[in-house]
Amino acid sequence: MPDYFTDVTAQEAIKCAPEEADALIKALLGPEQPEEIDGGRGLRATHVDSLVSVEYDRRAAEIYIFGEDHVDLDQIPEAFLRALGALLRKQGKDYLEFGYANTCSKHCPDSHGGGRFRIDANGRIIEPKLIWPRGEKRRTKP
Repeated sequence: MPDYFTDVTAQEAIKCAPEEADALIKALLGPEQPEEIDGGRGLRATHVDSLVSVEYDRRAAEIYIFGEDHVDLDQIPEAFLRALGALLRKQGKDYLEFGYANTCSKHCPDSHGGGRFRIDANGRIIEPKLIWPRGEKRRTKP
């Protein structure tokens, strides 16, 4: 049986102060504590249900949001989405864009794909509308 995966990466890291990073991490984890990474130069927090992760680089004062393996956007805590929206508003950003990849350990019909989505300054997940052209003439070989 094949294994299916969904990976998510933010388009950019976001500048934020330590207290803003703490607020995002608390909104993601609740009472759990993040792990120290890079010899104490950073923090990593992964939400157990959604598998969304946040890494905070203390030296760069940046937070990076991603997810590995089996990310489930429907399981992201509302508190985290609201906290991220508040940070985006504070920085004058309308949204943070993400890319995602759906992959499989076996090549079979509809086993791979991907796309983009945004989390806006109101903490909403926004997916683009894909509209296929209609009424186009089919290309014929010469």
